[in-house]
Amino acid sequence: MTFDELQKTWHSQQADPNLAIEPGLLLKEVKRNKEQFDSAIFWRDFREVGVAVVLVVFFLCFGIKHSLWPLYLLALVCLWVAAFIVVDRIVQKRRRPCLSDSLFNCVKSSLAQINHQVWLLRNVLWWYLAPPGVGLIIWFGYCGISIMTSENPHTGYLLFSLGNIVGTILLYWGVYWLNQWTIRKELAPRKNELEDLLNSFKSADV
Repeated sequence: MTFDELQKTWHSQQADPNLAIEPGLLLKEVKRNKEQFDSAIFWRDFREVGVAVVLVVFFLCFGIKHSLWPLYLLALVCLWVAAFIVVDRIVQKRRRPCLSDSLFNCVKSSLAQINHQVWLLRNVLWWYLAPPGVGLIIWFGYCGISIMTSENPHTGYLLFSLGNIVGTILLYWGVYWLNQWTIRKELAPRKNELEDLLNSFKSADV
């Protein structure tokens, strides 16, 4: 029986007192869903931090080798993204209360985690997209200006740089839209399910 089926059974129990549900089974399913969600978030953050660290090293090495200051900026913003993710995980772990192993507290903990992920995705523009996006735009702008002020300027290279700037803006807008879609299609329904289940527990004095 899936979590959704267990939730429907729980709601049916409120309308039909003769219908029984095993609390241990529901607790087991809620904990399993929570562990799967924890694992997905952990590996997502692990990949994001790993890629950011690799980019920091790449931009620093390339920037130092060729004396290109915009690459230092790109390294800095990638470091910001990695640091934000790590610090956020540490803060959330410390804020997580030590709750007893009960169905009510497990659902409450899962809901708090979902709410935080919703907050992260809703604000993904300022902490994740904007810093590297601005860094890339500055880099492409720097390349375009360098080309046009060189001894052999070429309009084609300038147009290429402008195209990269437009492409970066469109790409980041697409990533932002995808994050908001994830909230609407995945996190919001899950959040509503947990809130309904939590309210059912309160009404039943669980």
